Amino acid sequence: AARGAAMADRVREVMESMVPELEDVQRRGLCSASEVKALVRRRERFEYLVHRPRATRDDFLRYLQLEMNFEALLKCRRRRLGMTRQGPPDFAIRRRIHFIFSRAARRFKGDERLWMQWIDFAERRKADKRLERIYGRALAVLPHSVPLWTRAAAWEFEARSNASAARRLLQRALRANRGSRELWLAYFRFELIFAERVQRRRSALGLDGGAGAADGDDVAAGSMADGEEAVGEAVGEDDGEDGGGLEVGDEDEDEDGGAAGLALAPMTDVEGAEGGELGGGSAATSAVARYVYESAVAAMPEDVELRLGCLRACGEVEAGAPIQAAIETSLRDSFGESAAVALALASLPLDRCAAEPEWGSAHAAALRAALQSLDASLAAAPSARLRDACVAWVETVTQREGLPPATVVRMRKKALQLCKAA
Repeated sequence: AARGAAMADRVREVMESMVPELEDVQRRGLCSASEVKALVRRRERFEYLVHRPRATRDDFLRYLQLEMNFEALLKCRRRRLGMTRQGPPDFAIRRRIHFIFSRAARRFKGDERLWMQWIDFAERRKADKRLERIYGRALAVLPHSVPLWTRAAAWEFEARSNASAARRLLQRALRANRGSRELWLAYFRFELIFAERVQRRRSALGLDGGAGAADGDDVAAGSMADGEEAVGEAVGEDDGEDGGGLEVGDEDEDEDGGAAGLALAPMTDVEGAEGGELGGGSAATSAVARYVYESAVAAMPEDVELRLGCLRACGEVEAGAPIQAAIETSLRDSFGESAAVALALASLPLDRCAAEPEWGSAHAAALRAALQSLDASLAAAPSARLRDACVAWVETVTQREGLPPATVVRMRKKALQLCKAA
């Protein structure tokens, strides 16, 4: 009985906090008195459901759906009444939705999908300050959730233009999940994209030549040092200092469902390395990405897909060109006898042209690169099994639709040469 009375007191307290909001909705003509009463009855019923000791996830989701439907209804009626600006009722409903999400996340801390739904809602509403707290709480209770780490880093980098905070997030993610291929690929791709943006900025500022380029070697060395420090921190070499950015705190909540312990640095994407990179060439800007790749290989030396993923990322970003050959060489050195690796390397140039349906000069160049890759693989580790796999791959390519007849003839000659060599 005492527990039931305590629950009733909590529900009554929550319902009483709704009174000013509902009075304002009715005063503005957005809802009638009967509609407000119906809404109050439904809210009260859901409050009792979510306050139960055995409340389910569906109870919270149905409650959230009620509030989101009410938010959409108010938006339609505001538009119909010519109220272009949002008012206190709109903000009150959003706060209530966040409050319900907060209680659901507190009850079901390990539910990654629930956290993602909350993040989706906050992103749609562009609630950046709320997102800071949500990410902090989520990462504190789910430190091994790779999707949460990568999404938080992407939000910092893309939405807030804060490359420093994104980099630190990925480093901390790797501390907790050093064996995650997805995280290493995300970190490598992040450094490539960051390097490409730096190159574009240099071009826009006219720093591609002259005195800045003359100091390229020094800048490259500085960038590599920064990369070693960054990746060293990611794999556990912590000197106890931190340059600010997104801090993952405990799952301690404030009154309206926020979390303490999460602080973000001012909006900036200027890292210590960038000052030097602005004066260096492409080798300087991709130095950190190359070191990230080497660290990933050291952490997961037998993971072929990790190296192939890094190679594909290099083909997607212009800044990856300086290290693409090095990755191909490392693949052949470590997995030279693997037919799957040889065929994957040969297929990469053609896969990059898959978006273009019509055969053109790009396809021809990709095919030449693929055949050169096959020759390089056979030269590095000649074996009958690898040669047979290459012949089968060449025959498969000749069956592609749209291949010019002359190209088919040349490919069949190539297959015949490989058979004779065997």
